[in-house]
Amino acid sequence: MKKVLIVSRRLERKNKPVNWVSEIYLQLLAERGLMPVIVPVAEATKLILTNYLADYAGLLLTEGGDVNPARYGENYQLAALEELDPIKDEIELACCRHALEHDKAILGICRGMHIINVAHGGTLLNDVHEHNHHQLLHIDYENYDTLRHPLRVEENTPLYAWYGEHEIRVNSYHHQGIKKLGNKLVPMAFSADGLIEAIYNPDKRFVVGLQFHPERMLPEYAGNYKVFDSFANAIK
Repeated sequence: MKKVLIVSRRLERKNKPVNWVSEIYLQLLAERGLMPVIVPVAEATKLILTNYLADYAGLLLTEGGDVNPARYGENYQLAALEELDPIKDEIELACCRHALEHDKAILGICRGMHIINVAHGGTLLNDVHEHNHHQLLHIDYENYDTLRHPLRVEENTPLYAWYGEHEIRVNSYHHQGIKKLGNKLVPMAFSADGLIEAIYNPDKRFVVGLQFHPERMLPEYAGNYKVFDSFANAIK
């Protein structure tokens, strides 16, 4: 069975650090005959990361906190950023760069798209609402699952092939966003404020980043399932 790496997310619970992954990703992978392998965010993981990278077929990069601006050569007031985790940054970027070098299939969602962009030499906006002057809401802390906003989908892209529509309404919750697009990446969708909402690398087997969350709105478009189907097919 083909293995897909997922780097966990680290939070504090009852004064102790815990690692976790949203169950929906594990479910979607297993339903497609793929074995999820969770890479824990811990200092010691760096000592054994080569073992994870020795046997895998795909990489799923999921949501999480902000990427440290130092990772893409910018300075920003760190207190204004959310859920910074330097070890997660290090592990995810190492996994992403390894997957790119060895042409493994990569799917990045939300923060995962940011990691893909940074790994391609791109940069990030550290506050999308500061940038767009709050013209469009990209996160609603009280209504994560119900927030929707429209995207303009570019023709002749994988995203258009999956959804078959020029405009879709998507769920998102993110603080950062793409500023400078990484080398060789192609945008697939834009929000009304001009933010890039989906990317891919046409030179690779499968490298796709989505700013929105198809896994949180599965019944709304057949394309939400097709994203994961295509990722699985690229791996198999």
